[in-house]
Amino acid sequence: MSQDQCYDQGLSGQSSQSPSNYQVQKSMNQFSIDFFIEKRFITQEDLKPILEDVRCLYSVNSIKLNPQNQIPALEGTAFSIIDHDENKLKARCDAVYKILQLIEQRNKQKLEVIMLIPEGTVSYVIGTQGKQIEHIKLETKVHLVVNQPIYEFQLRTVTIIGESSSIFNAINLIIKQLQERGISIEDYAKKAEPLDPRRVITKAKFAFQSMIIEYILKNKDLEKKYLVRLKGKGINEIKIKKNKLKKDEAILQIDGTLFNVQEAIQNIIKKVTQQFKKIEFDIRIIMPANFASKLIGAKGCQIKELANKARGAQIKVLSDRDDTDIGQDCLVQVTGSMENKQEATILILEQIECFKNGGPILESGRYINENFAQQYKNSVQIQDMKQKRQQSSSSRSDRRQRSRSSNKKQKYMRRSRSSSSIKSNNRKLKQQVLKTKIIVKQSLIELINKQVIRCCQDLDVKIKTFPSDIVQEVIVKLSGDVRSCITVIQYILNEQCKLSKR
Repeated sequence: MSQDQCYDQGLSGQSSQSPSNYQVQKSMNQFSIDFFIEKRFITQEDLKPILEDVRCLYSVNSIKLNPQNQIPALEGTAFSIIDHDENKLKARCDAVYKILQLIEQRNKQKLEVIMLIPEGTVSYVIGTQGKQIEHIKLETKVHLVVNQPIYEFQLRTVTIIGESSSIFNAINLIIKQLQERGISIEDYAKKAEPLDPRRVITKAKFAFQSMIIEYILKNKDLEKKYLVRLKGKGINEIKIKKNKLKKDEAILQIDGTLFNVQEAIQNIIKKVTQQFKKIEFDIRIIMPANFASKLIGAKGCQIKELANKARGAQIKVLSDRDDTDIGQDCLVQVTGSMENKQEATILILEQIECFKNGGPILESGRYINENFAQQYKNSVQIQDMKQKRQQSSSSRSDRRQRSRSSNKKQKYMRRSRSSSSIKSNNRKLKQQVLKTKIIVKQSLIELINKQVIRCCQDLDVKIKTFPSDIVQEVIVKLSGDVRSCITVIQYILNEQCKLSKR
């Protein structure tokens, strides 16, 4: 996992607390030192006698296997070093070093140990803007990563890779930090919670042409319908390079819950597309610049995954390397069809809130070593958001589908009613089943094939095409009630007339 996953501002969104809260809590000076080691380094059967031998050697109260700290879906063994005597801290640390040495002797590969710390202490261990972690890495020359939280697992995993002596030095510094701060019962009780789009308040910003923003702000019904607040802002109110913005662009800010903002922006994209048919516009989302590398992912894998989920939308992060300072903003540009823009915008807004919340919450421990794209894909957080969005919008989409189907049927029916002969025989036609065929140009059928099929589906008419003896013509066979068949035939003939005029 990349280093910048652990900290974008030095704090984990799921577990951050203010220093004042730390002082209020009752802290325990003595706490268990917990570890997890994967099966590929040592099996549980081989580890057990090592722990017992080391316990006797250093006279520590308890060094034992701890099944309660087993990382979900990750093969390996959890163990804890426990002694509540304040004078035994050095002995416990020495015991850790001895265990690491004995495990290293059994392996030819570089050693990898997972230290387990309470969720409530994560932000303190990471430090502001990751300074504490950077200090430990520079001092000990190890590869150290505070991994993303695991769903329903109350401890946070810290992966440390290197030689046993270097790993021990890193562990020693972390223990020293925790000893100075103290660990409270609340720290152990705290756990990472998935993002709830109906509760999270967000302020989403978009760059549009000024006339588009004026049009959006006039639609006051949007605020009432989606329970959001729309604001127009000047480009000077955001920290972004002016050369990244187009001429006559301004900023639209939408305040509300993440879910409501997503619903509102979908509707806005639809309205703007319908209103400004002659103007090609893209969606330009403003986000913190230090999220750019996360959104792109290693070798662009994350942004490609987003584009695929958005049914082929084109997504581009407009950011320079020197834009990535905290406090700076950058643009995410989305182009494509209306549906592409809607889906991609929803996904990007989810991602941004996910980053603010500290990153994805993993389904299980098997994903802690994966890249960010894979972790995001296998996170409870995003799946939870999708599930809630699908559940809440399913009834709405069903209504829209029924309405759309009804409108199409009415449209075709209106055309059929233009014939006085059909009007007079409506009741008779409904009761009769018609099987007929017409011969039309092949080029016409190829041109309106999708529309004809959709029309037949709406009117419950069966349709088949067969080659004709005459070149460039096809036979179209129709089967259904008389009224519906006539409507389909009339639609085809109307399209043929339009084609002839052209």
